[in-house]
Amino acid sequence: MKPLIIACVASGLVIALWILGRVTLALQFFSVTSSVNRPTLKPGQFFFTSNLLKPRRLRYLCYRVVTPDTGPGIWTHRLCGLPGDTIEIRAGTLFVNGKNEDQHLSLMHIYKIDKKDTTGIVFDRALSYTIPPYPDTLYAPLEDKYVQRSQLPCERYILPPGMREEAIFRVYKKNWNRDHLGPIRVPAGKFFVLGDNRENTQDSRYMGFVEQSKYIGTVLWK
Repeated sequence: MKPLIIACVASGLVIALWILGRVTLALQFFSVTSSVNRPTLKPGQFFFTSNLLKPRRLRYLCYRVVTPDTGPGIWTHRLCGLPGDTIEIRAGTLFVNGKNEDQHLSLMHIYKIDKKDTTGIVFDRALSYTIPPYPDTLYAPLEDKYVQRSQLPCERYILPPGMREEAIFRVYKKNWNRDHLGPIRVPAGKFFVLGDNRENTQDSRYMGFVEQSKYIGTVLWK
């Protein structure tokens, strides 16, 4: 009888803690529904978040967002800039306060591949494309470490400086693009976030800084 009582008490305690965590946001459970943070967070994986942790640079965080297309939602991105940080993206590489913060991360970027060299290369065809008038060149998202490890016959596709992306211009009023942005200082009460799948994500380059009041929690792990 005692083991049954202990099991019931333990189950009740777990349920109570779970409800308390949900109500206070101290502990929440989410699933990954998009590829914006591949290769680390893949669609279908699960993770916990907590608002008891202080947001730290380069950790994933969840926050509330409202967009005209999708309405209210909860997004997950990597926290790349805290209030007071100076953010700059040079030739597709993130620098925070003058330091290269991309060098130790697992990221995905768009690579140019000659179509005759695609045999044996694993890539997402749904996210790949060609640009007229170059039908023989395929542009595909690939994991940087996969390209380096396998010594694939391709090169990063980086937009040139001064080439304006209209979506970014509407936010910052500067002739910037996804690969050349800043320097810009993160204002008080704001975050600068980026997705790890750098060319397939809507992040602070396109929607501006994230209000700290929208913060839900820091990802503990998947």
